[in-house]
Parts: sequence; structure tokens; C-alpha cells
Amino acid sequence: MREILFKAKRIDDGKWVEGYYQKRYDLLGNEEHLIFHADSYKVWEYAEVDPETICQYTGLCDKNGKKIWEGDIISYQRDNDDCPFPNKDTKKRFGKVFYQGFRSTFAIGMGRNGSRSINDDLWKYVQNGNRVEVIGNRFDNPELLQEES
Repeated sequence: MREILFKAKRIDDGKWVEGYYQKRYDLLGNEEHLIFHADSYKVWEYAEVDPETICQYTGLCDKNGKKIWEGDIISYQRDNDDCPFPNKDTKKRFGKVFYQGFRSTFAIGMGRNGSRSINDDLWKYVQNGNRVEVIGNRFDNPELLQEES
């Protein structure tokens, strides 16, 4: 069974926390966004998080074994390593990972800021190995969102 994990930035210190997401309402009807996680002693606790930073884990990892999350900015190759291009860098593309609801899959928005046309399923590039690498995310690395000239 796969884990459905989320990460978000804590309200108290701005650090990322991974775990299980829950939206609830306090006694006054105010909305709270929480991530439940285990601390270093394996004791379950929760942290209130900024709802603007909530990202779902795709269930996939990049070529370095790093988890790929919604909102990550990735470098990926359109062709396999053995494809005969004279310069391997010509195959590199950049994009932002997002959830594509009408296809029920995680996809890549092309371009560093993910604003250009929709690319294919993220899984298609990960499954062939050595084709996807996480280079940052839209929250911590806003400089990566700038289009190259």
C-alpha cells in the first residue's frame, strides 16, 4: 500500500514538516491546517502549517532517491541517455510538478515556472531512470521560477 504524505511549512518556525494532513475547525469555527508526524522519539505530534505551502508526495523519487513533491521544480530529459544527440545538454528540460485533476495524475508544467503548455505524466519520465532530478521548489527557490532568456 502506498503512503499518501503531505509536507508544508510550519507556522511557528517556517520549517518543512512531512506527515499526514488534516483540515479541521476549532471551537470558534476557525480553520486549522495540520500535519501529523512522529518526532525523533517516535511520539506522534502535530504542527499547524501554512495552507499555501501544502504539497502532496507524488509517490515517486528522482534519480538521486529524493522524494518528488507537488510544487517541486525538476530537470528532466525528454529522451533516454542512449539517444544519439551530439550534446547531451540539448535534451534537458525544466518544469514544475503539479496535480492534473482531469487525468488524475502528477504532470510536468513545462518551463522553469511551469506556465507553458502541459507536458506528459511525471511517471513516464521517472520510470526510465536517470531522467528526473529535483532542483528545488517554488517556495524555497523562487529564483528558479524565472524563465531563461
